[in-house]
Amino acid sequence: MLCHALTCLAELIPLTSQNIYLVGGSIRDLLLGKQEIKDIDVLIPSGSEAVARSFADSISGSFFFLDEVRKNTRVVKQTGGEIVQFDFANFEGPDLNADLGRRDFTMNAMALDLRAFLMNKSLDGLIDPFHGKEDARNELIRATKPKAFEEDPLRLLRAVRFAATLGFTIEKSTAEHIRSRSDLIREPAPERIRDELMLILAERNAVKHLHLLDSLGLLSRILPELEPLRGFAPGMYHIHDVLTHVIKTAGHVDTVLDDLHELSPEHAQALLLHFEEDLEHLVPRKAALRFACLLHDIAKPDTFTDTDGHIRFHGHDNLGSDKAARLCRRLRLSRDTERMVTGVIKQHMRLFNLSTPGGPSRNALYRYCRDLGDALPESLVLAQADARATSEIMAQGKFMDTEKSMAAVLDYYYSKFLKAEAVPLVTGDDLIGKGLNPGPQFREILEEIKERQAAGMLTSRTDALAYLASLL
Repeated sequence: MLCHALTCLAELIPLTSQNIYLVGGSIRDLLLGKQEIKDIDVLIPSGSEAVARSFADSISGSFFFLDEVRKNTRVVKQTGGEIVQFDFANFEGPDLNADLGRRDFTMNAMALDLRAFLMNKSLDGLIDPFHGKEDARNELIRATKPKAFEEDPLRLLRAVRFAATLGFTIEKSTAEHIRSRSDLIREPAPERIRDELMLILAERNAVKHLHLLDSLGLLSRILPELEPLRGFAPGMYHIHDVLTHVIKTAGHVDTVLDDLHELSPEHAQALLLHFEEDLEHLVPRKAALRFACLLHDIAKPDTFTDTDGHIRFHGHDNLGSDKAARLCRRLRLSRDTERMVTGVIKQHMRLFNLSTPGGPSRNALYRYCRDLGDALPESLVLAQADARATSEIMAQGKFMDTEKSMAAVLDYYYSKFLKAEAVPLVTGDDLIGKGLNPGPQFREILEEIKERQAAGMLTSRTDALAYLASLL
C-alpha cells in the first residue's frame, strides 16, 4: 500500500513549483515502520485546492471538499479494493514552522519535503521542531503546547483515541492539561465527538480507554447519562458501582468474542465477520455493541425499588432503551445504529429468561430471533458479557447456563431462522390471493408459518399452502 501511495504522490511533482510537504500521521507511521499507509496529508504554501483537483485528474481519483472555508480538500483513489486518501491543505500561518506549531500533538507536527523524500526514499530530511520523532519512538502523546486544547477542544478526546488506536501513552503533563480542561469537551459538534468515541470503541481493550476517559474527566461529560451510575451500587449483585459494571461489560465483549470458537464452533467465523461490518461510516458493529454495553443499565437508578430488602429494577431495560435512543440522536448516529443499540438494550435480559434447565422452547427461539433480527448476535454477546461482568460476585448457580442457551440460539438463528427469512414458503401475496387484507391477523399468520418453517414442521411450499388453507 505504501508503494501504491508513493506512485500516486509522484504525480504531484509536475503540478506545482511550490514546496510540497508530507505532514501529520503519515510521517509518524513512516517512522514506526508501517507499510500500509492509507491516509496521507499534503501541505502546500498556497493554492492547494487547484493542485488537489489536478492531482485527482492525473490519478483518476475522486475530489471533494473537507472544509470549503479553509479550502481543505481530499482526493480518494481506489485500486484493487484498496483505498488511499490524500488530504490537501494550505499553510495556516506565514511558514511551515508556524503551521506545524498549530497542530495537536508532537507526533503529528513533523514534515518531509516530498521531492527530497521521493528522490532519496529516506527520512533524513525530517523537519521536527517539537521533537515528535523521539515521542513517536517512545510511544508518547504530547501536546505541542498547553493551548492546543483551547484551540480545538476535540483534541481532548483525540488524545485518548490515539492512545487506543496506536497503543501509545498520554504524557503526564499533557494528561494533566486534559484533566484541567475537560469541561471544554462539551463545545465540539456532536458528530465530531461521535466519530472519536466510536474509533475508541472499535478497538480491542476498549475497557482500558473507557477507564482512561473517566480518569481524565471526559466520560461523563460526553455521556452525562452515565454519571448517575457512579457510586450507585444497591443490592447483593453490585459489589462495584453500576458505572464500573457497565464499563466491565463493555470490556467483556473481547472475552466473549475470543471464546466464540468454543461457544459456537460452527458459526464463529460468521459471527466474527458480522461484528466487523459497518453500520455507518466509522461505526462497525463491534463499536456499536460496546456502546450498547456501556448504556445497558443507564435506567437502573430511575427504576430502583427496595421492598423489604427485595431490590428490583423493574422496567430498566425498556426505559434504558428509550434513554439510549435520545442519546443516539444527540450524537447524530444513524437510524441503523440507533435501532441496533436500543434493540439490544431493550432485550438484554432475554437470554437469561431463556436459560431454563430444559433449554429454550421452539416458540421462544423464533420470537427472540424475530424481535432482534440482524442484531441477534449483538444481543447474545451483550448478555454474555453482562453475565461475565457480574459472575465474580454472584453464586455460581445464580445465572443459569447462559453459554449453552447462547449456543442453542445461535444454531437456530443461522441454521433455521435466517433461511426461513430469506426464502419464506408463503408470502403476503398468497394471503391477499386468499382474500385477506393486511393487518394484525395477516401478520400473525405469516409469522406462524415462518415459525413452523424455521422449526422444520413445514418443509415445502405445498405443505405451507395446505397449512394456510387449514388456518383459513
